[in-house]
Amino acid sequence: MKKITMFILCTMFVMSNIFAQGAKSEIGKAQKSGKTTFLIVTDKTAKGTDALIKIAENAKKKAKNTVVIKLDRDDKANAALIAKYRLAGAPLPMVLVVATTDVVTGALSASDATIEKLIADIPSKNQADVLLGFENGKAALIICGKKNAKDKDAIMNECKTAAASLGNKANVVFIDIDSKDEANFIALLNPDKTKTTVLIFNGKGQYTGVHESKAKSTDLVKTVNKKVGGCSPGSCGSGKKC
Repeated sequence: MKKITMFILCTMFVMSNIFAQGAKSEIGKAQKSGKTTFLIVTDKTAKGTDALIKIAENAKKKAKNTVVIKLDRDDKANAALIAKYRLAGAPLPMVLVVATTDVVTGALSASDATIEKLIADIPSKNQADVLLGFENGKAALIICGKKNAKDKDAIMNECKTAAASLGNKANVVFIDIDSKDEANFIALLNPDKTKTTVLIFNGKGQYTGVHESKAKSTDLVKTVNKKVGGCSPGSCGSGKKC
């Protein structure tokens, strides 16, 4: 009888642990499989949740590698996620776009959400990496130009030297302006498409300046460290205030 009781208690513990993981476990599985999450955040007082879920499901049909997950703010098992995504006082329902790097790249209320907006908030791999860098206080040196540009390699080396000078507290990313996969990110960055340029953001995600391909590493470092008072246009799609 004692063994049976212990078995039941152990089973209850395992099951409660599974339920306690809740949305966190589902999001983790989605990220491991390379899927962006449309996270529907709701509670018992929220109105319009079903309609918002329908919008997200329709966006999922049009966008590959996406998944729709529901998060109940009233469920104590989701407390960590509520704190992490700063949802305690947010008006509900709402939908977050969560990248595979676990960074939120979009947040829409039920009244603002559309299929098109959700799809537009899905980050490219480079965008997700840059935003993760911002979360960790890393600056970004984003080289925008054509893949076969003759001046690409030289400025790439200068950017890498600058990153090393910054104690590797900066990500160096190349964006091919002809890449369809990067189209949304390119639209947010709005670079000069007639030449190779470097768009620079500090570790807070604030836009600090742009350089052409002849720039030297010392110039890039100075621009990273320049004091600014605002964000870039679109804040690289971070959806957050600086």
